[in-house]
Amino acid sequence: MENIEFKELGIIDINNNVLDHFNRYQEIKKCYRKEEGNWVIKNIEFIENWDKDKKDRVIKDFLKTINDGGSVFGAYDNNKLIGFAVLYNKKFGNRKQYIQLDSMQVSYGYRHKGIGKKLFEMCIKKTKDIGIEKMYISANSSEETQKFYLGIGCKDAEEINKELYEKEPFDRHMEYKI
Repeated sequence: MENIEFKELGIIDINNNVLDHFNRYQEIKKCYRKEEGNWVIKNIEFIENWDKDKKDRVIKDFLKTINDGGSVFGAYDNNKLIGFAVLYNKKFGNRKQYIQLDSMQVSYGYRHKGIGKKLFEMCIKKTKDIGIEKMYISANSSEETQKFYLGIGCKDAEEINKELYEKEPFDRHMEYKI
């Protein structure tokens, strides 16, 4: 990881080709589902892989997030974006205690090297700097994703964001207290 550069991205860093080298491939074998109030592991298999259209939508989201006052953090290997985290700027919750970590992805071949953890730490610092108490994560229910978020100290959200839950009912809605 010594050659990986981490930084908060600005509009100048975003172009139509920024995700050309990013590989979102993930083979998922098991997912968590909530049954009778408990999270249980299920044999649910699928492949997550982004095509050019999906990458274009993600790039548009980067631009919108930055223009709306949110943050996009990137990890680069030889000027190629190989990981990112998107932190929205909209506060919510009954006390406006949450801000959403919308997306955090690390390119296939770069996972399990501490890149996701470093991106998450950048989000923690930003959240703390703007005075927000908790990050809200609507996390993919895959076993690998859950292992990551639980391993860095995320817990089930005390307050569920109804709008996000309706969009992603199979996700695990989590929080990280700053």
